[in-house]
Amino acid sequence: MSFDEVTVQETLDALSKKHLVVEKSPFGGRTARYQHRFCNTEFSELQFSMQERGILCVLFLRGPQTPGELRTRTNRLCEFSDVNEVEEVLEGLASHKGGVFVKKLPRQPGKRESRYIHLFGETEFVDEYLHDDETVRDKAHEITPSTNYEQRIEQLEKEIVDLRSELAELKNTVKQLS
Repeated sequence: MSFDEVTVQETLDALSKKHLVVEKSPFGGRTARYQHRFCNTEFSELQFSMQERGILCVLFLRGPQTPGELRTRTNRLCEFSDVNEVEEVLEGLASHKGGVFVKKLPRQPGKRESRYIHLFGETEFVDEYLHDDETVRDKAHEITPSTNYEQRIEQLEKEIVDLRSELAELKNTVKQLS
């Protein structure tokens, strides 16, 4: 991947507005540093183990991966003793109490292992890999963590607009009575 600085800053600003990242720069630091608030925070409904979080991070960054690739590519985030342990964690994410977070893709011809894909985010990305599975697309749309917050924010913004118009009407009524 290659992004210019403007794209990165715009993305960080958008994530900050959704309260999914927070700036954590040290005092006097030359570079801004950010910390995710995606999961495992006091306000997040999503609670993942280090291994689950490591797998999800790699799937977010690299797209569909095999268990072997995940074991190798998560080594800076978490530890796995073998590929079987990776598969166990993937099975847990596929049947997590908070929702379905990953899906095993059909094995590609000529490949030894099946790949896994995360079910967060835009459904068009999932459609690219699962064009025939309607239920997976529906679940992927349902579990997007920001969806609920975005709907709530839109509803609250509408209520604020309504309250402001009611307040303006009351002020006009008071002025006319005075």
